[in-house]
Amino acid sequence: MNATRPRRAVLALSGLNLAGKLLAIGKTLIIATLFGTSGVLDAFWVAYSLPLMLPNLLTTVITVAFVPRFVKSLEGRTGADVWRGANTLFTLAIGVSLLACAAVQLWTGALVHRLAPGLAPEDQQRAIGMIRLMLPCMLMLTVSSLLSALSNARERFLLPGLDGVVNNSAIILVALLLARDLGVRALIVGITLGFFVQLCILAVGNRDLFRSSLRPAFALGHPDFLRPLAHLLPLLVGSVGAMLTGLVDQYFVSRLDAGSISALTYATMMAMLPVEVFAQAIITSYYPALGRGVAAGDHAAVTMTWRNGQRLILLLTLPCAVLLVGLAKPIVIVLLEHGRFDDRSTALTVEAMSLLAIGMVFRSQAYFSYRVLHSMVRPWTQVFIGLAGVATCVGLNLVWAQRLGLRGVALSAVLSQLQSALIASLVVRRLLRAGAPAQRPASAPLLLPIGVLAAGVLLARVLVPASLYEASHRLWALACGFAALPAALAAFALAWRLGLPEALEIAAKLRTRRARARSTGES
Repeated sequence: MNATRPRRAVLALSGLNLAGKLLAIGKTLIIATLFGTSGVLDAFWVAYSLPLMLPNLLTTVITVAFVPRFVKSLEGRTGADVWRGANTLFTLAIGVSLLACAAVQLWTGALVHRLAPGLAPEDQQRAIGMIRLMLPCMLMLTVSSLLSALSNARERFLLPGLDGVVNNSAIILVALLLARDLGVRALIVGITLGFFVQLCILAVGNRDLFRSSLRPAFALGHPDFLRPLAHLLPLLVGSVGAMLTGLVDQYFVSRLDAGSISALTYATMMAMLPVEVFAQAIITSYYPALGRGVAAGDHAAVTMTWRNGQRLILLLTLPCAVLLVGLAKPIVIVLLEHGRFDDRSTALTVEAMSLLAIGMVFRSQAYFSYRVLHSMVRPWTQVFIGLAGVATCVGLNLVWAQRLGLRGVALSAVLSQLQSALIASLVVRRLLRAGAPAQRPASAPLLLPIGVLAAGVLLARVLVPASLYEASHRLWALACGFAALPAALAAFALAWRLGLPEALEIAAKLRTRRARARSTGES
């Protein structure tokens, strides 16, 4: 496989994801300033998670099941008859979404009570009202998930990649304009607006398929419907299991002090940022190549793609984890400690974030290995790995969640993610062993710069005096960040000196840009 094309796609998607996540940071900053870690905001996060659960599930399930089938049977072909099986899948997905909307409308109160039993009664009522306001988002996001799957299968990654930019921009705009009048409900208006705009963008981008191929269909016996359906069932079970981890966390955290759900949400947003900016771009860009390799029976190509993706994920997520753990408190202070987000909110968020950032590396590796398993049409393997992780998370939370608080919930998540990453990697390595010799994804040229970065960040925290924190939290946080810059530069210089290919590539691009700027200035 030519590695240039996926890497270019990774670069473009990473740029879009980074823009979306920078906007997400701005959104989070505004939410923190307006609402802090309050019971009202806890109610919003409960309301936000429930209506979007099914669409998010469909996004993962249909994308992963549909892409390999598209590569095999639909790539380059158009027409309603050719697409009849795929259209049946899409029609049923929309029908399931409509039924789910009706079910949530009928049983909203019972669902909120089961998922967050520790919420105060008034906050439970707020959550029920906000869930019902968000029900139209279920259908919009379901259709968007189908169009995103089509775009990814056709390797048109740009349109789905705009999701974060569009949605976060809408939430920021509406929150700034309407939060004073509508309170936390302004966030729901912004979410709805963002989903609608993104749906329109995806519809316009796939208008050629609307004209030529996409029609309602109920051909339940069509091979292009039945074959992905066999893949969908285990994938659905596995994705439900993955979502159960978040619900388990929410269940246990709802029994802690008010504001704990909000603190865990902030911590998860910050800690998982590299997954969504870098790892997701790598996974999305490499997945079609994995599907093609499996379809061609070329296990050597699949192995090489998996190893390249693993290495790239480690290269991008390990430094991020070091910075997020070592600078957790300064980051939270600079980004979130405004308005109603006070010292208590900072302490709660840092407590969870410093652990979740470690789990981010494990989660990224596990997700990429899962895609290999799905490209090889071994979805039940991923199901068992994922459900084992959920069981571990539940068991550990029962042991220490109440005693250790947020720290215990975060630690349970990290250990379950480590377990999933290790098992998934071992299974994939065993399956691909005959195709190509296994290579170690992490080596001394990669780990030495990470060690330098970690030591430098720790030294920076030691050198900044505690008295500065007493004088000004913000000034202390900025001083910690600036003191860590030499460590980051030293780590990059060491990576370049050791001949790390990615570092050499970045250095070459920087030299090229500097030469262009110099020649432009001289002309």
